[in-house]
Amino acid sequence: MMKLTPTLTAIALVCATPFAAAAQELLPTRGDTISNFRSAGAWEIRKNETRNLCFASYKSESGAIVQFGFAEGEEAGYLGLFSQAVENVPASQEIAVLANGNLYVGEATGMGPSIEDGYEGGYIMVNNPEFVKDIEIGQELVAFPDMPNSYVVDMRGAKNALYEVRKCTTELQNQ
Repeated sequence: MMKLTPTLTAIALVCATPFAAAAQELLPTRGDTISNFRSAGAWEIRKNETRNLCFASYKSESGAIVQFGFAEGEEAGYLGLFSQAVENVPASQEIAVLANGNLYVGEATGMGPSIEDGYEGGYIMVNNPEFVKDIEIGQELVAFPDMPNSYVVDMRGAKNALYEVRKCTTELQNQ
């Protein structure tokens, strides 16, 4: 099992199949108007004024970027992983994420660039409100792409980051 912190060699997680359309409205992309809201420990809370939603991100010790965010009402969420060391990513692969003892499964495809220059990777979308709870109380997520290695994502501090994402989104939508 590989730790996202301190080593990450290649990860690309993207949208689970049923949410391809929702992803276009939810996921941050280059060209969106994104600004910093505030910090929550190691996590940066960012306002996406294009999508009228907020998300959290942090850069691990290895330099990888981890992001998470949620649809309004928190009925769906996403996890994004980006690295400067992405290698040949299959065009399509099944992905499973273990969070707080719950398994979330979906189809992932190579995504491409992150909102930050020089990073590649992608997202997995989860249509389950339990995912939000698992982000909030979990200490780590384990991603099992169809590869010889699995990846452990350090989620410490995500509870405070989730609180700030909620606060940021409420403020943004009430402007």
